[in-house]
Amino acid sequence: MRPAIRSTFDIVAWLEERGAQSSVPLNSPTLMKLLYLSQAIYASEHNMAKLMPATFLATDAGPIEPDLFIAMEHGVSLDDPVSPSDHVEEVLLAIWQCHVEKSAEEFEKITHSDTAIAKAKEKGRNSEILVKDMAEAYSGGISAFLGQGLANKFPDGTTYDVKHSNLDAVPSENQEVRFTADGRSVTKWVPKRRIKSKDLKPTTKLH
Repeated sequence: MRPAIRSTFDIVAWLEERGAQSSVPLNSPTLMKLLYLSQAIYASEHNMAKLMPATFLATDAGPIEPDLFIAMEHGVSLDDPVSPSDHVEEVLLAIWQCHVEKSAEEFEKITHSDTAIAKAKEKGRNSEILVKDMAEAYSGGISAFLGQGLANKFPDGTTYDVKHSNLDAVPSENQEVRFTADGRSVTKWVPKRRIKSKDLKPTTKLH
C-alpha cells in the first residue's frame, strides 16, 4: 500500500518547524515517539495504510525508526521538504496537540501502555512493530486519541466507545462512584428516602 508522504524526513521537518514556531524543544526520543504515534494514528484512520515509508522497532527506550535514527545521528536533513497533504496534516496536528498539552510523564505513558509495542517486545528485543497492531492499538483514531491520550481499551483488553461515558449521568450526592479491578466505574445507589419499620405494613399470618 502506498505511503501518504514520500519520506520520514518530510514529517521530521514538519515537526521541527512546528516546534520552532511554538518554542517547544524536540529531543530525539520525543521526536521518535511523535513519528511513531503519527504512523499509528494514520494507520488507524486509513485502513492500516502507512503515513510514511518507515519501519519502527520496539526498544527499551521506546519505538525507533532505525534508518532515521542513524541519519539524524549524522546530521542528515532535508533542505526542501515536501509539505504534507490535508489529511496527513490532520493527524500531525492531533499528535502535536497531545504532545504540547501533556506533561513529559503523561506523554511517556502513551507509548509505555501501547499494546502494539508490547506485542513486538514479546518477540524479542528490537522486533518490528507491525502496522496492523499499531492500528488496532489506536482503533478509535484521532477522536479517541485526543479524548484520553491512550488506546481506547479497558485494562482487560476490551474496547469501549469514548464518545460516551459508561456512567449514564453525573451521580447525585446520594450516589457513590467506585471502580472495579479492571478499571470500570460502577455507581452505588442509595435510596432518597429511608424506610422505617413503622412504615411497613404488617404481613398477614397464615394459620
